[in-house]
Amino acid sequence: MALSLAANLWGAQSVPVNVIFDSDMDGDCDDVAALALLHVLADRGEATILATVTSCRSEWSPQCIDAINTYYGRADVPVGAPRNIGIQRPSKYTKAVIDRLPHDLKNATDAPGAIELYRKVLLDAPDQSVVIATVGFHTNLAALLKLPAEGDMPSGMDLVKRKVKEWACMGGNFLGKPARDDLKLGNVNFQKDADAALYAITNWPGRIVFVGRQIGSVPSGLQIGANFAKLDADHPVRIAYEAYFGGTCKDRHIADPTTILYAVRGRGELWDIEDAGYIDLKPAMTFEWKYDQDKDQAYLLKKLVDGKPNDRALEKIVEELIMSPRQAR
Repeated sequence: MALSLAANLWGAQSVPVNVIFDSDMDGDCDDVAALALLHVLADRGEATILATVTSCRSEWSPQCIDAINTYYGRADVPVGAPRNIGIQRPSKYTKAVIDRLPHDLKNATDAPGAIELYRKVLLDAPDQSVVIATVGFHTNLAALLKLPAEGDMPSGMDLVKRKVKEWACMGGNFLGKPARDDLKLGNVNFQKDADAALYAITNWPGRIVFVGRQIGSVPSGLQIGANFAKLDADHPVRIAYEAYFGGTCKDRHIADPTTILYAVRGRGELWDIEDAGYIDLKPAMTFEWKYDQDKDQAYLLKKLVDGKPNDRALEKIVEELIMSPRQAR
């Protein structure tokens, strides 16, 4: 069964989903594609972007996020960055994006602290209305959960309980039944800041849906990117993919964009889901999915259409969304 983006906007939202976008925005170019996709969904009235934060301390990451927001006409969307915590590593594309596109932030330190921004945005949001989408490390969420109450300000844990509807978490390899991960395929989003991942996932007081690497990364087989060469020369996705691959847009996995698509549109008809059980995560970041308790956790499964995974159709949906013309603002 073939899927058309125009005819099958599976799971498209009639009421915008309030999203906080949390990305490492330094290592892999699909973080740029994921944020672009979120802006396209916001243009279509499916999402409201409450905040965009980076979970890494890289020199150019906040400015890169700001440049993408500005490109899509949302320069007012706040950008947060961690303070004195988090991983720092070089990037192949962030400087290229900010060198080519307008942005207000001049230095990473000009961005407000990620945890302070989380607190402000969550305080202002209606109860049980926010979806947090992480496509990077869990540095910020661990720190948020540890944030104590101050005066009449609730603790981070209480804020999450009250305000957050769901955490859409990109990470993990959910292979087999019961699913387990021995890290032979890698699991960067968990491993790079393992202490934060363990704390955030173990102590999260609400629903978590994991968008595992088997859905959009290794070994899923899903890739897009070569066609981004057809985008305008000043498109942030084209700039990022060209810089990442040394001058030519090439295909790359779609782990992060699929996470955003799920965060906004939900499972719909795109994926199946394992909705019972929980992740038994170890400090080394290996895990087994267990069924002796139900902790309001789930992970996505590939959808079979006529007995085959809908990989090519999903690639087409993600690619067409990312390559959609931006809305005039």
